[in-house]
Amino acid sequence: MSELRRSDGEDDLVRRLATWAADSAHDGLAPPATSATLERAEKMFGLPLLPLLRGLYGEIADGGFGPGYGLTPLFHVGFGAVDGYPARIRSRSGGQPWWPRGVLPVLHWGGGRHAAVDCTSPEGLVLQYSPGTGQPEAADIWFVESESLAGWLESWMDGAQGPHQPERRSRALDGPILWDALASRLDSVG
Repeated sequence: MSELRRSDGEDDLVRRLATWAADSAHDGLAPPATSATLERAEKMFGLPLLPLLRGLYGEIADGGFGPGYGLTPLFHVGFGAVDGYPARIRSRSGGQPWWPRGVLPVLHWGGGRHAAVDCTSPEGLVLQYSPGTGQPEAADIWFVESESLAGWLESWMDGAQGPHQPERRSRALDGPILWDALASRLDSVG
């Protein structure tokens, strides 16, 4: 399914990330995802993985490296990035959609928070999903964690990325940036 190509800069980033991941892995890296696994993931997800994301999984390791609890494996008994995706895009019991199509959960920060990549955006907008407490007035919140997957990954290697440390940007941030496209993206799920 994947016909998108990485740029030279993304090729370089994957090489540098591979070195960084190998150097920072305490128990070694998982094997990379096979071509068949990547194809199955894209078929189940319904979209091609962004070339940079495909490089992470197919050339470095099928999850387990990076900040937080590490990159989520593509398939892992219902909790993988892709095999857990169909349940995410279904409506909750109240009939309200809660996870937009085309947004792949790629990293668990803990406390129910996830980093996710919008695979419908060419640059791979990275979002943070922060769940509500289950109370009617406590809504789920989606923040922009990084404007690009490449920038987010660069910040991994710089040690600046975390659930409360948005990517370093040239402009000052007054706080987390809410994802303003959420409402329209959820409307298209139902």
